[in-house]
Amino acid sequence: MYDFNNIRESVGKKIKDKRTSFDLTQEQLAEKLGVSKGSISSWEKGRTAPRMDKVSQMAEIFNVPWSYFVSESEETSLSTPLPPDAITRITASNYKIPVYGSISAGIPLEAIENLTETSVPDHVILKHGEDKLFGLLVRGDSMNKIVHDGHYAILCKTDRVESGEVAAVIVNGYDATLKRVMLLDRGVLLEPSSYNPEHTPKMYLDQEAKDIKVIGKLVAVMSPPDFKF
Repeated sequence: MYDFNNIRESVGKKIKDKRTSFDLTQEQLAEKLGVSKGSISSWEKGRTAPRMDKVSQMAEIFNVPWSYFVSESEETSLSTPLPPDAITRITASNYKIPVYGSISAGIPLEAIENLTETSVPDHVILKHGEDKLFGLLVRGDSMNKIVHDGHYAILCKTDRVESGEVAAVIVNGYDATLKRVMLLDRGVLLEPSSYNPEHTPKMYLDQEAKDIKVIGKLVAVMSPPDFKF
């Protein structure tokens, strides 16, 4: 997991680097963000961290992705690709897995009526196991750099993921959502991966983080049989 103090320092350094490269004073950046000069100074010194809405504003001002400020390195990106064998069209297979339209908190997968079934390529089954795979119909565009609206996210059942992996998570009792999971020392950051700038990362710290439940890791993306390209 990441050390939260190091993250604050890293965020602060990146804010200062971008501010100075754009020839902005702390007062000028503060005015653009609607905060005090003291807030900018505190961020840059790593004493406090900006809220995600302010990170969003800075990303727009400096023309960088959200992940520039919160990732462990500048190279880490919201558009980090899946392995080459992860994105696939449906091919003939004897293996079928359930696909759910939604997954509610507190209800075991086995108790949920599946929306449909879909064939899964042999190499996906052999790698992860038929009994561990399930599909989730993706609705909306919050992850459309990876999974398009109306496509299937193929997930492997697990309650743990590595930082940076994409997973289906249940937050505060709401239906499962697909997000990139960034593990912090005191919590979790859930990042969208979208071309739509309205979708912003959300950070959950301390007690809030305990309400987040991982139910599956993304291992493949598939289009429905009737999907027309």
